Amino acid sequence: MPHLSRRDFLKLGGATLLSTAFSGFNLQSADFTPPPIVYHGNRDQHYIALTFDDCWHPEVLEQLNEMVAPYPDFHFTFFAVGDALQINEVKDPGVWRRLVSRGHEIGYHTMHHYDPATMSSNSMMNDFDQWMDTLHQVLGFEPNVRFAKPPYDDISPSFETLCNQRNLVLTMYSIGYEGDTVQDGLNAAAQTQNGDIAQMHTYEDPNKGRLDASISAQVIPYLASQGFGLVTMSKLYDDLLLQQNSSDGCDVGTGESLTRTCVE
Repeated sequence: MPHLSRRDFLKLGGATLLSTAFSGFNLQSADFTPPPIVYHGNRDQHYIALTFDDCWHPEVLEQLNEMVAPYPDFHFTFFAVGDALQINEVKDPGVWRRLVSRGHEIGYHTMHHYDPATMSSNSMMNDFDQWMDTLHQVLGFEPNVRFAKPPYDDISPSFETLCNQRNLVLTMYSIGYEGDTVQDGLNAAAQTQNGDIAQMHTYEDPNKGRLDASISAQVIPYLASQGFGLVTMSKLYDDLLLQQNSSDGCDVGTGESLTRTCVE
């Protein structure tokens, strides 16, 4: 039997209890159209989308911004938790405006990092609206948010409904660069393919095996040396739509439908 951490146990137990207590909770109608879900981009394009989840620790955000200074065309997508938007702004005023002005993109990752499976569709939409209000406050303007990533990779019916109602592209990933050592991250980066969506976080604590900043400092120049570009999710997804609209799909068997994009 696999080992479950206390957080995993509570997460699974809570979701199970809720699903038992609310039979039919968040069930979708038979004619429900799934939102777009993207796992990777165009495999013919020699670039990737490097994304960062949660987005705590403003000092790491600043370091990431500095890491791409030698590469003016490199941009990230930050899937920020609403609490991190607020707290980072207090710790480092203007940090989010600086990231956006540099060309980086911000996506939705819930207000408090709750599991979407424990939230109703109405709760999800209220959560997104609160998150948008928070983003508006820290930026000073209301940006166009196009992409949403669920905590715990949980594509729940409520999260799908939110994406449909708020016209968001549900975003997953095809590779991750995290590990217990910097070499783990470099080994993972060596497996990068064209069009990958790479997942990372923004934690840096060697005592806990979290080395996102250290790994990024090595992975970014490595990817550059291999000729990869780093693009926002908007660039990756728009190019993907252009390809799908002018061909039979980005992979064999996907056809022309955009409702499920590059599912592997």
